Amino acid sequence: MPLPLLPPLPFSRSRCDLLRAVLLGLWLAILATPLAAVAFPTLPRLAITQGSPEVARETQEIERMDPALFRPGLELTGLDDAGPPIAVLVAPENSAAARAVPSWVSGYADGAAGAVVLLPQRVGRYPYGSLEALAEHEVAHVLIARAAGGRPVPRWFDEGMAMAASRGQDLEDQARVALAVLMDGRVTLQDLDASFHGSRPDVQVAYALAGDFVADLLRRHGSTAGAGILAQIARGASFENAFATEIGEPLAAVEASYWKRRTFWNRWVPILSSTATLWTGVTLLALVAFRRRSARDAALRASWEAEEQAEALARAAREEEEDGDAGDLDDIEGGGSPDEELVN
Repeated sequence: MPLPLLPPLPFSRSRCDLLRAVLLGLWLAILATPLAAVAFPTLPRLAITQGSPEVARETQEIERMDPALFRPGLELTGLDDAGPPIAVLVAPENSAAARAVPSWVSGYADGAAGAVVLLPQRVGRYPYGSLEALAEHEVAHVLIARAAGGRPVPRWFDEGMAMAASRGQDLEDQARVALAVLMDGRVTLQDLDASFHGSRPDVQVAYALAGDFVADLLRRHGSTAGAGILAQIARGASFENAFATEIGEPLAAVEASYWKRRTFWNRWVPILSSTATLWTGVTLLALVAFRRRSARDAALRASWEAEEQAEALARAAREEEEDGDAGDLDDIEGGGSPDEELVN
C-alpha cells in the first residue's frame, strides 16, 4: 500500500528556504555557544631538566605525568591559562640545589621565575607521599603566584592552597592537627608563617595547620574562594582586604572562628571514630590477644616438659634402685662357692 503524501507546506519555496536557513543558523549557534562560553583551561606545560643520571628514572616519571593532574591547581587558582612552560629541575641529593635547603625539604618553587626544583631522593617525608604529589604541590605554587599577578601572599595561604591542589586531607593530617591543638593550643596565622622557617617538627605542624585552615575555608565558603582572593590581589588589593571582600568577614574573625571549632574533642573524635582507627584498634587487640595466647601456650608447654622430665628422672631412679636390691639378694642366697677352702 503506498504511503500517503504529506500535505504541502503552507509556505512558498522562498519562505521554506529562508526558514531552513534560520533553523540552520540557530542550530549552529547552539553548537557554537557552549564552545564559546566554556573556556577550557590550558593545562600547565613542564620544561623538565634532568640534573644527573642518578635521577633518570625519576625524571622519566615526571615526564610521563598526566597533565590533567595539574587541573585542580588551575581550578583552585581560577586560571584559564597556565601561562608559559614551568621549568622543572629534577636534582640528586649531592647537587647544589639540594644543599641550598635543609635536609627535610624535598622540593621548592620560585613562583616569580616560574621554576620548580624536585629532590626525589627525599620524597616520602610528610606531607608528600609520592613524587607525583610533590610535583603537583610545587607546580601549584607557581600557579598561585601567577594568579596573584606576582604579588605576595602569606606563606600559610600559599602552602594551604598548594596542599589543597595536590592532595586531600588524610588521617595523618587530622592527627597532626589534633596533636598541635593538644600541645600548643591556639597558634596565630602570623606564628604559623614563622613556623615554616623553624625546625622540621615546626614545619610539619605548620603544613598540617595551614592545610587544615585553607581546607576549612574552602569547605565553608566554596571552592572558588581562594581564586577570588588571588584575583583581587592581582588587581592590587592587599591580602587582608581581598580576604575580607571575598569571604565577607575579616581574617581575624575567620581565624577566631576556626580555633573556636578546633577544640581537642572536635579534632580527636572524628579520628577515634574513623573506620581506619577502628580497624587499627581491632588489629592491635588481635595482636595483643595472639601474643598473650602464645605466651600462655609456651608456659603450658614448658610446664608439660618439666613434668615429663621429672617423671623420667623418677622412673630412672626407681629402676636403678630396683636393680641394686636384686644384686644384694643374690649375694645373700648364694652363700659363697663350694670349692672355696675355709681358712682358720
